[in-house]
Amino acid sequence: DVISSINSASPFRVLLCGHIDEIGFRVTHITDDGYLQVGKAGGILDQIRYICPLHGPVWRKDLGYFIDKYDKWSRYEPEDRAVAIFYGSIYGHTEQAVNALACALAEKGVKRIKAYDVSTTHVSELIAECFRCSHIVLASPTYNGGIYPPMENLLTDMKALAVQKRTVAVMDNGTWAPTAGKQIVKCLEEMKEMNVLDLKLSIKSALKQERAEEMDAFAKQIADAL
Repeated sequence: DVISSINSASPFRVLLCGHIDEIGFRVTHITDDGYLQVGKAGGILDQIRYICPLHGPVWRKDLGYFIDKYDKWSRYEPEDRAVAIFYGSIYGHTEQAVNALACALAEKGVKRIKAYDVSTTHVSELIAECFRCSHIVLASPTYNGGIYPPMENLLTDMKALAVQKRTVAVMDNGTWAPTAGKQIVKCLEEMKEMNVLDLKLSIKSALKQERAEEMDAFAKQIADAL
């Protein structure tokens, strides 16, 4: 700040106030607990020398790389045009169907595909992939008439961390009454700007060979959306 005065003994006061319009960030979202999420608005990025997160290492090099990440995260834009498949499997049948889906996607030219078992992968890695990838597949068995608990936990964390602006495909499994898919869609509807693809795939126990065309169509809509 620069402050000066002329004839300070005068009974009249005139304030001349100006600023240089080079603000570096704009507020994009205020969380429920009062934190501000910001996006870049030009002006000072080339003057940044360190990034000091509240939790984590202090970044001193390659700052442009990290600033780009923070910018995307603040706007909930994906880092990569890629497919992350999150699945739960009780007896291995849902995992088998997910492997078939990954093969079908690869045959259609999709090169960036990763699959994660929600029962064995830490939720921090799952959430990181939600932020990285533009397209998500959620594949869950029906468990006691509901969503498989580890998958339900992931959905809860996705909502709590405001995952949004993703394209999502849904697959479920259930021998008698596969209802997990409908409940997953309901959870996704509570999140912002989630594009849930129209074609859902519901299998009963194991994926049968006669369902190959349905699997192919399910994969095709993901590849087309990508």
